[in-house]
Amino acid sequence: MPAWVRLSIGGAATLLVGMGLGRFSYTPLIPALIEEGWLTAAEAGSVAAFNLAGFLIGALGALWLRRLMGEAALLRLCLWITLACLVASIAPAGAAWLVFWRCLAGIAMGVMMVHALAIVTRHAPPERLGAATGIVFTGVGIAILASGVLVPLLAGQGLIAAWSGLALFGALGVGVALWGWRAADPAPQEPSLSRFRPSAAAFRLIAAQSLFGIGLVPHSIYWVDYLVRGLGESIAVGGFHWVLFGLGAMTGTFLWGRLADAIGHRRGLVLVLASLAAGIALPVVLPIGWVLILSSLVVGAQPGFSAIISGRVQQVVGPDEMPPLWHAMILTGGVAQAVAGYLLVALFEIAGSYVPIFLIGGAAMGTGAILVINLKPGASSGGA
Repeated sequence: MPAWVRLSIGGAATLLVGMGLGRFSYTPLIPALIEEGWLTAAEAGSVAAFNLAGFLIGALGALWLRRLMGEAALLRLCLWITLACLVASIAPAGAAWLVFWRCLAGIAMGVMMVHALAIVTRHAPPERLGAATGIVFTGVGIAILASGVLVPLLAGQGLIAAWSGLALFGALGVGVALWGWRAADPAPQEPSLSRFRPSAAAFRLIAAQSLFGIGLVPHSIYWVDYLVRGLGESIAVGGFHWVLFGLGAMTGTFLWGRLADAIGHRRGLVLVLASLAAGIALPVVLPIGWVLILSSLVVGAQPGFSAIISGRVQQVVGPDEMPPLWHAMILTGGVAQAVAGYLLVALFEIAGSYVPIFLIGGAAMGTGAILVINLKPGASSGGA
């Protein structure tokens, strides 16, 4: 097996644990957490918001931690931390307990997002860049799909059973990730942020990442809750849509990566942002069956955006300067997402309606699509 494939699988398992379970597994649990009295609706939103804030903290410290430990060792530590967070969440100890552990999982997730992609894109052949990043983000989809199946099945036995199932699945992901990172070469010398002078294209990529972070908040927090408590569907139906969400992430991410290899990452960015804008806004404008299904599949494929834009970053500035630009993008995206998380949760509490939440998310994605329409290839890019 080529080293880049093994590393891509390791990256997929890392994001399965960190992003898929560290963030998205919480979404289908929200209705049950509220209905069984573990959390109020406001507390459930706050726990999700602290998870987003933790992501920002992790991204802020990622490069400093890398200098202390090295990439591979740091990723291994974050995997174990996230697994510990999943296990700790089994205890019905109240909102403050979940806030702490979900925030810690968010911190580990921020570190993993910075360094897992840097390793994979550094080792991938240029002609397989889209495939490599697509494999990595497929891990998020596998976790979403698994949580969509496990949560409805196990929630009938209680939330302790549901959290336990997610933790066991996370342990499997940790094992695969540890195997994958054994193929990593030592990281190159740490790039200096002071020498990094982003181009106009880089600034647009940073802005697009921030708008994507804002646009993703409605589905990552409220999608299953909207279906169950907003539209009156059962938790089983909510779980079915979360399975579709995961199916979209698994298949859509790989297809977006292949499409980017075929038509170029620049054009792929416009297409993925435009499709996400429609998928987020339409369900509250036209909440009928086929629209809801389409939304679950299309927005579920959102890791495809990260697969395409991370590849585009590598094209714009090259593999040596990819870590600082990717780090800057994750930081600004984390700030935007954390702020949007708190504000949209507050807006939901004030308005008592899901409509403005999803319309704001769709507008953010649409603005991002407009922003990257005329994005020019970077000096080191090999194509559009």
